[in-house]
Amino acid sequence: MDYRLSQEVMNRVKSENDIIIRNAGANIYELKGRLKGINVGEVIFLPHTDCAAMKLVNSAIKDGKEVDKEIEDMLVSQFRGKEFSSLQELEKLNAEIGEKMLKEIFPNAKITTELIDVNKIIKIPQKKTRYYLLKPQTRYNEEIIGSYIIQAFSKEDVTADIKIAESLGLKLEKSELDY
Repeated sequence: MDYRLSQEVMNRVKSENDIIIRNAGANIYELKGRLKGINVGEVIFLPHTDCAAMKLVNSAIKDGKEVDKEIEDMLVSQFRGKEFSSLQELEKLNAEIGEKMLKEIFPNAKITTELIDVNKIIKIPQKKTRYYLLKPQTRYNEEIIGSYIIQAFSKEDVTADIKIAESLGLKLEKSELDY
């Protein structure tokens, strides 16, 4: 959902039929039940570095920081008991775990994973303290660039992400999602 990635995602969309799903931490675990119903030939999985959700996971596991029960269940729990010694290792682990889940969900699809280094993004937009809840088929415009974006099929799929966005001090700008 990171504001720095909107232009990167826009550049990778190839057709009107592409589905974009964005959530906190590129968290496949949270969406796996919903994803099972989709018939796809290719998945491009784009977690990123300097991820606020992974920082939250790291502080919950390494520092014992308490998190909301839903955030624990939908995000943090999948990393408990896993070996990592730094945020960078956790981000790589997140990419590996997500890719493995995607291969299980879509056994016949081509799965490509790229951990995007946000430090290599040429133009980082100005950060806006708002977020959008959008449908997977929604395309972006200049107004949205710099905002956090959550894209999913329904609001109930991303309630933990909404809590994370609000914990970052973001305000909802627009919602296309219903319960």
